Amino acid sequence: MIEPAQHLPRVFQNNLHRLFERVVMPSMVGLRELQNWDMGTPDTLAAGLDRAEAQVNSYTRNEAAKAFILVLSALFERQLRQWAFHLFIQPRKPDVQTQPLSALLGDCMREIGMDANSQAIRDVLVEGHRVANIVRHGDGKASAELKRAAARLWEQDPTAYVDINPGPSPDSALLVISDEYLKDYARAGLRFWGRADRKPGATEYPPF
Repeated sequence: MIEPAQHLPRVFQNNLHRLFERVVMPSMVGLRELQNWDMGTPDTLAAGLDRAEAQVNSYTRNEAAKAFILVLSALFERQLRQWAFHLFIQPRKPDVQTQPLSALLGDCMREIGMDANSQAIRDVLVEGHRVANIVRHGDGKASAELKRAAARLWEQDPTAYVDINPGPSPDSALLVISDEYLKDYARAGLRFWGRADRKPGATEYPPF
């Protein structure tokens, strides 16, 4: 009988891959393609309406990307905590259900002897988890810290994305998640489970 700690990484990798391939990417592909707009005053009513439509489409696409980061992060966290329950002797302190994700992830990697090259994977997963917290809770200490550490997520082209809500925009509303960021996060999760999979036939790199 295969112990759950040995069996779960492959199951989790497949589950994460199916969600990304069957739900996340088709949904993003189904949204309107991004179109940049001019910053000047529109010459005609039609031009103004076209710009408004482009801004709404851009905003909607970004909201979808942020929502999917939240979904993927939640799935990975649940997977990690379930795996850790079987990986470590229980009861354990700190509890695998309450230990901060970044610390638990590091403990799991050390427990199975993941090499130093896995640090880059861990960094992507931890950053994505922090992004998901901002998507869920909005502005706060986590948002300010991430903006200092990952300012690139707030670098935006005013002809490609604007917050369409009235009033001053909170930092969390100006967080821009690209399709490539979604892929990078999903890829990191799949690579993590591939490296955690110690059974024959394990594969690390996803087909995207």
